Amino acid sequence: MKIIESFVLGKQGRADRCEDGWVVTDAYAAVVDGSTSKLPPAEAAQRPKSGGRQAMEITLEAIRRLPPQATKDEALSLLTAALRREMPPGALERAERRLTCSAVVYSAARREVWMVGDCQCRFGGRTYTHPKAVDAVLTRIRCDVIAYLLAHGHTEDELRRRDLGRAAILDALREQTNFQNDTNAFNPYRYPVLDGTPVDPAAVPVLPLGAARRLVLASDGYPDLLDTLAATEDRLAALLRDDPLCYRLNPATKGLAEGNLSFDDRTYLSIEP
Repeated sequence: MKIIESFVLGKQGRADRCEDGWVVTDAYAAVVDGSTSKLPPAEAAQRPKSGGRQAMEITLEAIRRLPPQATKDEALSLLTAALRREMPPGALERAERRLTCSAVVYSAARREVWMVGDCQCRFGGRTYTHPKAVDAVLTRIRCDVIAYLLAHGHTEDELRRRDLGRAAILDALREQTNFQNDTNAFNPYRYPVLDGTPVDPAAVPVLPLGAARRLVLASDGYPDLLDTLAATEDRLAALLRDDPLCYRLNPATKGLAEGNLSFDDRTYLSIEP
């Protein structure tokens, strides 16, 4: 595999706090997105690193060690086991304590992409995403709250300093972690992640690459994934300029906080598979 372009940038501009990462080996290419902490601030502060960053680092190292010919099911089992070995105390009982991440993984041996969670990819002129149904519900609530507050005297600058829209959904964001890797296949809000608990392979899409000669893997820090890094960055810059609160053009569960560079960490990896 040949790397065409690669880029990682944390939303705060600090490498030590970025929860995104990527890896390319002879057998695999992947982008991993550590999940934003849902822990109460006092509990989160007790950790030397955020759970999302720990999950990202553990998962990248585990991908480096995957057998080259691994099937999707085998890879999911091995990546889950790597996180299970580092699971914090009480994490089985409280899902928000788990080291959690999403990943989009390309297997060279199988010429297919596996999508675990809400990372994304692009090939053949099409972008493939794997959004969570529960995120769509909570995003709509946050955006409605933001619109209401702006219409009733609050300013954009105030809401960038303190995102009252996110505050309105924070408890629900914490509770939604109970849907990750839910064993109830009929739960419309369940979603797959890597968190040390078993992942249902049926919940992980497999995308055959076919004859495509260029593949882009990315985290969901890019609202629109395009064929080049420059075009993708330009699109993000325009959205941040025109909708910094991320409630109109780029609806999201969080906006561009004052002092940050974007609403989320972001990673872009383009390869010749």
